[in-house]
Amino acid sequence: MEEQTFAAAVVRVAYFFLPAYLANMAPVLIGGAWPALARPLDGGRMLGGRRILGDHKTWRGLLAGIAVGVLVFEAQVLLHRLGLLHRLAAVDYGSALPLLPGFLLGLGAGVGDAIKSFFKRRRDIAPGASWIGFDQLDFMAGAYLLVLPLYALPLLPTLVLLPAVFAGSLVVSATGYWLGLKEAWI
Repeated sequence: MEEQTFAAAVVRVAYFFLPAYLANMAPVLIGGAWPALARPLDGGRMLGGRRILGDHKTWRGLLAGIAVGVLVFEAQVLLHRLGLLHRLAAVDYGSALPLLPGFLLGLGAGVGDAIKSFFKRRRDIAPGASWIGFDQLDFMAGAYLLVLPLYALPLLPTLVLLPAVFAGSLVVSATGYWLGLKEAWI
């Protein structure tokens, strides 16, 4: 019984972070939409002779991720209110604040990715080049930290979920590369 309960907790945490997973994919999937927002977050600024974030971290990508985070979380709330998927709920979607959790999950995914890019630039890793482990888990760390003030999800099930998030990110990246949406397969 204990194993089933723990496994269910891991599944509930995975469902809770669905808005962040999808927000992390949004910048690649929107492609060339919203060209006016295709401006780098760092405005082209340098730090120590290197770009702060690089051209791949744009306002378009960040805002798309936030929009997806909000839409997916609000869809989860709607499904909950319709009496669906209650067993997957790690939080009380029925009393969730409107928009804020999805905003924080989407923003956290984007901020986690941007912080990782900052450190990639410091290590002279080119934009779009792979940094195994960090590229696959950055969004999850950012989303977890930003949503933590609202929802203190259980840490152990979240940590146990990370290998699946890592593997899923590899599959999604390889698929994006195969479809011509990404420059590197991982």
